Amino acid sequence: MKTFTTFLISIAFVVASGAADMREFTSADGSKTLNAKVLDYSQAKGVAKILRADGKVMTFPVKALSNKDGEYLKAWYQATMAGRKLAVRVTDEEKKTSETKTSNSKVSSYESNFKLNVRNNGTSPFENIEVKYQIFYTVDGVKGTKSQNLVASGETSISSIFPRTDQNLSTEKIALTKIRPLPASQCATTGAG
Repeated sequence: MKTFTTFLISIAFVVASGAADMREFTSADGSKTLNAKVLDYSQAKGVAKILRADGKVMTFPVKALSNKDGEYLKAWYQATMAGRKLAVRVTDEEKKTSETKTSNSKVSSYESNFKLNVRNNGTSPFENIEVKYQIFYTVDGVKGTKSQNLVASGETSISSIFPRTDQNLSTEKIALTKIRPLPASQCATTGAG
């Protein structure tokens, strides 16, 4: 029989594009270029904060840049700010499906999964987020059999999550069985009387 012992979860957010250190930005009219590193970006305010190659920090409107640079800033924000701006709350959801008693134990069956609440605490939306998870659990050996460490993996996606909003996701359900020994006073006795 299966006995639940350990239940852990790991979540990975995979977002489009990667972040480079220095980049050459081009003005909207194509007449000027600037080497800089992005420090922050707000789509709502339409501004970017950069560190120029000469060490000076400046904030400027994104509309002053080329369309290609505007797309880069959106991708940069998703790739670098997901860890800081996306909050994940994990809740264990377990539903008992049956319960029986044997002569010396109580056997309970459950469907178990996790609910993931993802919140965007940033000022810009995140788009096309791939959420991958792994649930680690153990099946204890019964009557001399070895315990098994198992992993349930899954993935889902969020097409977009706007600032100050939440999305709820659920992991797959796993069937578990818990075996609890009964106190000696509740165990069935056999023998001559």
